Amino acid sequence: MKHRIWIFALVLPLLSACGAKPPETSPELPPMVRQELLFLQQGFRWYGVEGTYTVYFAPAGEEQELLLEDPEGLFWAEAFTCTWDEERDWYAFSNLFEPVLTQNPTWAREADGETAAFQAAAVCTAELSADMDLGTPLRFDVPPGPVVYDRRWGGGKEAPDRMLFCLYLYQDPRLGFTAEIEYPQYAEYLVDFPNPEKVNERIREAFFYGYYDEDALHPEQRTRGAIVRNCAVTRADETCLSLRISEDNVFMNAPHPNSWYTGLTIDLETGEVLTLRDILGPDRTVEDLLDSGAFRCEQIWDESLNREGAERLQIKEAGPYIRLDAAEDFYLTKDSLGLIGQTGRYSFYMEAPLSSLGLEAWAS
Repeated sequence: MKHRIWIFALVLPLLSACGAKPPETSPELPPMVRQELLFLQQGFRWYGVEGTYTVYFAPAGEEQELLLEDPEGLFWAEAFTCTWDEERDWYAFSNLFEPVLTQNPTWAREADGETAAFQAAAVCTAELSADMDLGTPLRFDVPPGPVVYDRRWGGGKEAPDRMLFCLYLYQDPRLGFTAEIEYPQYAEYLVDFPNPEKVNERIREAFFYGYYDEDALHPEQRTRGAIVRNCAVTRADETCLSLRISEDNVFMNAPHPNSWYTGLTIDLETGEVLTLRDILGPDRTVEDLLDSGAFRCEQIWDESLNREGAERLQIKEAGPYIRLDAAEDFYLTKDSLGLIGQTGRYSFYMEAPLSSLGLEAWAS
């Protein structure tokens, strides 16, 4: 028989010992509290969380809410559900929200009125570190940590000649985060292909980007979310590689799922990434391209207008988002130029024949 035991019923007798000065963890703590501390400690050890934290327990509800104060005086809000199997004397943890394990500073907060109110209402506090002896046997199954897979992908779509697809898969059941990235690479055995290692590294950089000021993707700093990235190889010949990369993601702290496109075009003779200015030359502008009337959108987001009117409006709105000195806002096909734009929060792409833009020299 399984029971959800509310913490306040167990720890009210300890309130006299749980005042402003946090007591040391002791054998007098109720069994469920000790198992919860053990569970937190297992996470500290698995994810390398260092230092001594103070753990504040809120009166239990549907979830057990906690506040962890780190050695720097910052606070981390946590929550999970803990149930107890009376017959087996075994505990189970679910609905885990443990951002402290990511050590991502965006989840930490400084002391304020809310943290002070949580501390004042806490029914018990305890000190916790990864190497502390809690003096109690573990009575729960420890969830697995992250698993990383990154190798040639035999189950993906067919790759162009001389290329193969790789799959990077990061799964962390405890933090509830998954990253799935399918990306192309040139075969290592090529001997007549200049700079294959450099080109492959440029491709990886285009897929493993981070958000905001991050230098690269750091999946170990993510919780409760999913990222999926893949691409269409729009051109792959002896001189040029071009990709249209797509991303879909969802995070618990985001108001909605997100989707967008980015481009990548590489000069295979030099291994360098090209910008839109490299394609257009020094004198052409984005306005010149869009005013040509040659572009057609793959997807129209505004369904309140007829397609022709909506397409013109969408292309006009995309103009300010397309940058001449960026590599991410365009791609090539064998006979077309693709531009990646945005209308509102929606990303889209549009294509025009190179011959209609006076760019026949870039046709393959």
